[in-house]
Amino acid sequence: MDQPLKKYRAKRNFAVTEEPEGLAPGPDSTPLRFVVQMHDARKLHWDLRLECDGLLKSWAVPKGPSLDPTVKRLAVHVEDHPLEYADFEGTIPHGQYGGGEVIVWDEGVYGPDEEGLVLHDRKEAQRQIREGLVQGKLSFTLFGQKLRGSWALVKMKSEDSQWLLLKHRDEFASDTQDALEDDRSVRTGRTTADLRTPRQLELWRPMAPTEAPRAFSHPEWAFELKLDGIRALAYREGDSVRLYSRNGNEITAKFPALVRALRAVPEATVLDGEIVAYGPEGRPSFQTLMQRFQFEGNAAPFEATIPIQYCVFDLPMLRGKDLRGEPLDTRREALETLAAELGWSSASGRIALTDRFPEIGETLFDEARKLGFEGIVGKKRSSRYAQGVRSSEWVKIKGYHSEEFAIGGFTKGAGFRAKTFGALLLGEWSPEGLRHVGNCGGGFTDQQTETIRATLERWVVPESPFVGPVTLKTAEQPTWTEPRLLAEVRYQARTREGKLRFPIFLRLRPDLGSEPGTPPVPETPNEAAMSRSHSRALFDALQSKEDALKIDLEGDTLELSNLSKIYWPETETHPAFTKRDLLTYYAQVGPWILPHLRDRPLSLGRYPGGIDQEGFFQKHWEGKRPNFVETVDIYSSHNRRAGEYMLCQNLATLLWLGQVGVLEIHPWYSRIAPEPGAGQDFASSEASLDASVLDRPDFLVVDLDPYLYSGLEKEGAEPELHREAFAATCAMALETKKLLDTVGLQAFVKTSGKTGLHLYVPLQRIYGYDAVRAMAQTLGQTLLGAFPKQVTLEWSVVKRKGKVFFDHNQNARGKTLAAPYSPRPNAFASVSCPVEWEELESVYPPDFDLRSVPERLQNQGDPWEAILELPQSLT
Repeated sequence: MDQPLKKYRAKRNFAVTEEPEGLAPGPDSTPLRFVVQMHDARKLHWDLRLECDGLLKSWAVPKGPSLDPTVKRLAVHVEDHPLEYADFEGTIPHGQYGGGEVIVWDEGVYGPDEEGLVLHDRKEAQRQIREGLVQGKLSFTLFGQKLRGSWALVKMKSEDSQWLLLKHRDEFASDTQDALEDDRSVRTGRTTADLRTPRQLELWRPMAPTEAPRAFSHPEWAFELKLDGIRALAYREGDSVRLYSRNGNEITAKFPALVRALRAVPEATVLDGEIVAYGPEGRPSFQTLMQRFQFEGNAAPFEATIPIQYCVFDLPMLRGKDLRGEPLDTRREALETLAAELGWSSASGRIALTDRFPEIGETLFDEARKLGFEGIVGKKRSSRYAQGVRSSEWVKIKGYHSEEFAIGGFTKGAGFRAKTFGALLLGEWSPEGLRHVGNCGGGFTDQQTETIRATLERWVVPESPFVGPVTLKTAEQPTWTEPRLLAEVRYQARTREGKLRFPIFLRLRPDLGSEPGTPPVPETPNEAAMSRSHSRALFDALQSKEDALKIDLEGDTLELSNLSKIYWPETETHPAFTKRDLLTYYAQVGPWILPHLRDRPLSLGRYPGGIDQEGFFQKHWEGKRPNFVETVDIYSSHNRRAGEYMLCQNLATLLWLGQVGVLEIHPWYSRIAPEPGAGQDFASSEASLDASVLDRPDFLVVDLDPYLYSGLEKEGAEPELHREAFAATCAMALETKKLLDTVGLQAFVKTSGKTGLHLYVPLQRIYGYDAVRAMAQTLGQTLLGAFPKQVTLEWSVVKRKGKVFFDHNQNARGKTLAAPYSPRPNAFASVSCPVEWEELESVYPPDFDLRSVPERLQNQGDPWEAILELPQSLT
């Protein structure tokens, strides 16, 4: 490797430039990478680099690539670069070779397309690339964010180093669109001008954890104590230090001693951590911290009596270098080096480095609870810093649920609380305004009720600040207030309507106070509530009549095209539904469908031409996908290797699935989320998969299909939907529910979207698929014994005729059913829709389609909202 890079290294002084020297070995099993770097040196140009044989074959393109097939651009073949150069973005010092600013203008994977696209066979792909380089003609397909489709590099006869770069004519070619108009990095959003001109550090929202149901241990995770303080980002730039709480409120003036200490931090650095004050027991005390925080005057008197400490756990930026794209382990190593350099101590000092415990989450959680801490935080060691995102790669484990809610009023107190209040009226923000979520009357001390009442008196208003109804236990008129104050409340669960069950007051959160009408960022948001604002904005954008749209969604850019393409033709019962209609549906139901998809490998029913053309099921994704789409590799005994499965972790992915023609989504019954005692190795072998959490389903499922024929079917065809058959299926579903009730198991039911019903029994994640399938078979045999003329377990289709088929064999790893709220590719444009058991007497599958389901969810909520919160034991 040294000899090929000799020319590259001879041109650079690595003691001066931050360009990589090229010491790390390259991958040997992933698709080949490409990168295009925009390089503002003596003259602005674009550098095209293609991976081959452990190096980046490189061409300088002075005028940049063109999407117009009639335009040929000069490409000068330059020295090979190391693979690490694909990640380089920064400034090469002037006076050095290539001095100037470099950004990652585009990147992705590629393969040769001269003899058929080769993405997964690296050896064959590189052979074809080498052959093309020798012959002087290289054809390849790019799967980038800006450059896609088929391209060619053709060597000019006059000069060895001079080639031509041109675009082949395909669906990605354009004689009107200029790819160079977008001059920003696909990684950081920066331009070369941003690198050249120092600017004020961008204000970020911190990365936030999701809530995990229980502690776990895993070698790919590290754990920290959950500190009871104020989450704060510290910005050090120029001569200034600024502190911001997690919802963007500046709190610099509250902590002058901390600001003085932070001035020792290098310029252009951002720290993430928790500001804490310690109580008499030596533990972080939020109540003590609030005594300091709420004081409005000079904070100096508190410096000695209530000292505070900034406990730092992450380093998103250091000395102007953006580390957000680096793995957590890399950021932590840089943070530990900085802490040693500045002499931080966890035992004393204004700034401390938080302790970190790899793997032992369960042990740390037990010790944390013994010591009086509220819980722990787990972080995947490979996780990137996703600013403003609540990520499943960071989790918090507490003994209870808690959130912050805006106080919109209070009820009259009685007895010893007659002079204060009875209960606080709580709300959370939605796109329409403040929605009432319940009333909290427990958990207060006498002093707290007096303080809260006195504070709220300043903000009394004559009319309710809530949109929609407010549920009260008495007819007495409450006192309304402006929703300026936030209360953190512990609660057991939520009702289907989103109301809190058994709320208990924990504390006020003045550090997170919001102006009226400004949604706060809750620490543990209701999943649907958090997604609805994004869904609404997307819904509005999709009402445009343009056939192609580019939408910014949750920090990701989503490109949508061919929106007028018809997916479901018009029938007597519904109009034609287009791709725009499908995407609008996904936008509307996103808050409800995503919890049922997250962390589950997917099988996808794709119909790019609509239901009138042949579709196909796709398990393994091959080809380019956006950066926001996550995948997981799972071993296949049939293929004797791992295959890549899609995950749907966010709204952007759900919409992208609609863009590529996914009309039905089939998730696994098991999840990749960690579980104590189960492995996380899904890809190495059949044995590792058997021992993994993917062999522990969340549900026992029953698929009920009627084999009662209408008489109109073609010979050999499956039964058509008709009311008599569906009524028989509903009757057997209710009998199955009775059986489950007798053994204390709660079941949920949904329409299949076709002719049958699906029953789901939520389970603890402690049973393997074989055990669950055996239980389902016993259930089916019991039902068969009671109803031999109505039910069948026969595998032979011929023997099912006239009966409802009870399919227990669906309980196998890798088998799937349509997701709750998944569309189905049939003439009804129907949806697999969760229903209440009482509704089985009146519902019919075509009642639930792309038009009716969003309205139903808005009006009635999700009958399956609690299904993931009710794990049950089979014993």
